[in-house]
Amino acid sequence: MSTTSDDAEGAAGPTADQALYGRLERLALVAGALIMLGIVVLSALIAERTNANLAQAALAQGARALTAEVLQTVTLAETGQRGYLLTERADYRGPYDSAVAKLPGLLDRLNRSLLEDHRLARWRSLIDAKMAELGETVHLQEAGRHADALAVVNTDRGRNDMTAIRAIAAGLSATEDERARDRLRSSQRGTRLLVLVDAVALVQLLVLSGFVSRSLRKTVGALRRSGAALQTANVALEGGRERLELAVAERTAELTDANDEIQRFAYIVSHDLRAPLLNIIGFTSELENATSRLNRFVSDHLEPAGIVVPPDVREASQEDLPEAIRFIQTSTSKMDRLITAILRLSREGRRVLVPERLDMGVLLRGVLDTVTHQAEACGATLTLGAVPPVVSDRLALEQVFSNLVENALKYLQPGRPGVITIGGGYSAGMARYEVHDNGRGIAERDRERIFELFRRAGPQDTTGEGIGLAHVRTLLRRLGGTIECSSVHGSGSMFVVQLPAVLAPGSAAMLQVRAEAE
Repeated sequence: MSTTSDDAEGAAGPTADQALYGRLERLALVAGALIMLGIVVLSALIAERTNANLAQAALAQGARALTAEVLQTVTLAETGQRGYLLTERADYRGPYDSAVAKLPGLLDRLNRSLLEDHRLARWRSLIDAKMAELGETVHLQEAGRHADALAVVNTDRGRNDMTAIRAIAAGLSATEDERARDRLRSSQRGTRLLVLVDAVALVQLLVLSGFVSRSLRKTVGALRRSGAALQTANVALEGGRERLELAVAERTAELTDANDEIQRFAYIVSHDLRAPLLNIIGFTSELENATSRLNRFVSDHLEPAGIVVPPDVREASQEDLPEAIRFIQTSTSKMDRLITAILRLSREGRRVLVPERLDMGVLLRGVLDTVTHQAEACGATLTLGAVPPVVSDRLALEQVFSNLVENALKYLQPGRPGVITIGGGYSAGMARYEVHDNGRGIAERDRERIFELFRRAGPQDTTGEGIGLAHVRTLLRRLGGTIECSSVHGSGSMFVVQLPAVLAPGSAAMLQVRAEAE
C-alpha cells in the first residue's frame, strides 16, 4: 500500500512541477517581451533625441557660416569703398554695391537663426552704422567732394565700428561652436545610454532564463548565444560608430579647411592683391603728372633762361621715364583685369541658378544682335538655324554663347570672309548646339588646353587673358552640360555644347526654385 502511495505522489509530483515550470515559462516570456518592448521604446526615444541634437548642431554650424559671410560682406563693402576713393573710378565700387545689395538678406537669415541671442541687435546696429559711414563717403565722392570723403575715412568712427563688429562676430561664432559641440556631446551620451540599456536588458534576460524549466534549457542556451552575439554586435557597432564619427570629423575638418582656404583666397584677391595694385596705379599717375610738370618746367623756365639741360637728362625725362610709366600702366591694367576675372569666376560659382523655359532661338538671336556691328566691321556673316528649347539658366547660357561667338569673330582668318553658323537639335536625350566658324582653326595639341584657365592657342595677336573658355566650361558643368571642340587648323572650328533638356530635378538650382515656390 505504501509503495502504491509513493508511486501516486511521484506521479502527482512531476505534474505540479510541469505546471510551475509552465507558469514560470509564461512569466519569463511576458517579462522578456516587456523588456524587448522597453528596449524598442527607449531606442526610438534615444534615436529621436540624437537626431534632434544633430539637427541643432547643423543649425549652429549654419548660423556660424552665416555670421562669417556677413562679416566678409561688410569687409568687401569697405574694400570697394576704399578702392573707389583711392582711384575715383566707379568700376572699383563694384564690391561695395554688391555688398549693399546682399547684406540685408544675409542679416534677415541670420536673425532667424540667432533669434534668442541678445548680441544680434547690437551687432546689426553696428553694421548699419558702418554701412552708413561707407555710404556717406561714397555719396560724398559721387558729389565730387573727395576731400570731405577722405576726412570721414580718417576719423576713428569706421575703424571702431569695424573692430566692434569683428569682436561680436567672433563671440557669436564661438557661441555657435560651443552650441554645436554641446549637441554632439549629448548625441554621444545618447548612444552610450543605448548601449547601456542593451547591456542591462541582456543581464535581465539571463536572470529570467534561470527560472525557466529544464525543457527550455536549449532555448536558454540559444538565448545566451544570441545575447553574446548581441553584445558582440553592440561592441562592433560601437567601434563602427566611433570610426564613422572619426571619419565624419575628419571630413568636416577637411571641408572646413577648404572653405576657410576659399575665404582666404577671396580675401587675398579682393584686398591683399588689389590694395597694393591701387597704390601702384595711384603713384604711377602721380609720377606721370610729376614728369609732365618737370618737362614743362624745363621748357618754360630753364631753357628760356639759357640753362643747358644735359642730353641724357632730357632723354631720361622725355623718353625713358614716360616709356617706363606706360609699361607700368600696361602691366597694372593687365593685372587688374586678371583679378577682376578671377573674382567674376568666384562669384559665378556661388550664384544660384534659376531654371526657366528658354526659347533658344530668341536667346541666340539676342546674342548675335549684340555683335552685329563687330561682325560688319570684319566682314563676317552670322547665321542662326533651328535650335531646340531647354529649361535652364538664362544668364549662364547667354554668357556661354556670347563667349563662343565673340571668340569666333576674334579669330577669323585674315583675308577670308568670315562665316559663323549656329544650329542644333536633340541627341541621346540631350539638347545639342553647334557653333561653326571658318576661322584660323586650332592645332590638335591645343584643343583641350584652350579650356584651361589663362591658356590661349595660336598667335597671341588679339586681346584676351585666356579666361573665356575656362569660364564657359565651368558654367556648363554647373548646368549639367559639356563642351567639345573639333577643328581643322587653318580651315575653321566647331564647338559642340550639350545640355540636359531640363535642368536635373536634384540640382541645387531646382531645389532652390522648389523652396521658393513652397
